[in-house]
Amino acid sequence: MPLLFCFSYAGGTGELYRQWQRPLQQSCRVCPVELPGRGSRFGEPFAKSIPEAAASIAAAIGPYSHARYALFGHSLGSVIALETARALQRGNMPMPAAIVVSGRFPPHAQATRKCFHTMPDAALLDEMRRLGGTPEEILNSKEIIEMLLPVVRDDFRLLETFDSPQLPRVDAPVHVCCGRDDEDSPVALLERWEEVTSASCSITLFEGGHFYINESRDALLRHIEAVMRDVGGHRAPNRSL
Repeated sequence: MPLLFCFSYAGGTGELYRQWQRPLQQSCRVCPVELPGRGSRFGEPFAKSIPEAAASIAAAIGPYSHARYALFGHSLGSVIALETARALQRGNMPMPAAIVVSGRFPPHAQATRKCFHTMPDAALLDEMRRLGGTPEEILNSKEIIEMLLPVVRDDFRLLETFDSPQLPRVDAPVHVCCGRDDEDSPVALLERWEEVTSASCSITLFEGGHFYINESRDALLRHIEAVMRDVGGHRAPNRSL
């Protein structure tokens, strides 16, 4: 059965993907990936940069890369998934049969964005509310927020201080997923994911905003299931932009 390594969004943990294990159990084995200092690795020193994190993840994936496998990442996770694939490629390791990137334009694309990691706490909390994905009871809990905000801030630091090159292209198909109402990821920028791959690239839009992964969870999982059946069946996905 193919493996699906999953990378979380800023402030997220692998718990989201553990909830995918049962609905996807017929098509793949879901393998959540935790960054240092997050989730089950809480307390470990944060990674200094996305390339450092990607190199470490690639080394961990290496022993499993003999199997058919794919990468999935949402928002920050999509950038880490891409850079992990590049690290695997540099190491001449078997490449993923697919990379599913979600809720984010490619890291080399130019876009005017706020600098979240330098915001005061109150402003950062407001942005977290705007983006959705974090339950209000967590946002209103002083104790939880005191633990969560440093992680969220560091995740945004990783993303906002990363200067990604357009090249090298990865030798793996890229599947782009996004919410139709995600104002931060317009289709014109999503289309630029085709610039990072030497294989095929497709875009699929779902109902919802940045956290359509919650709003359209069932539709997204059906899409991922189809991708993973292709991965397991060695069928090359069609290109549709």
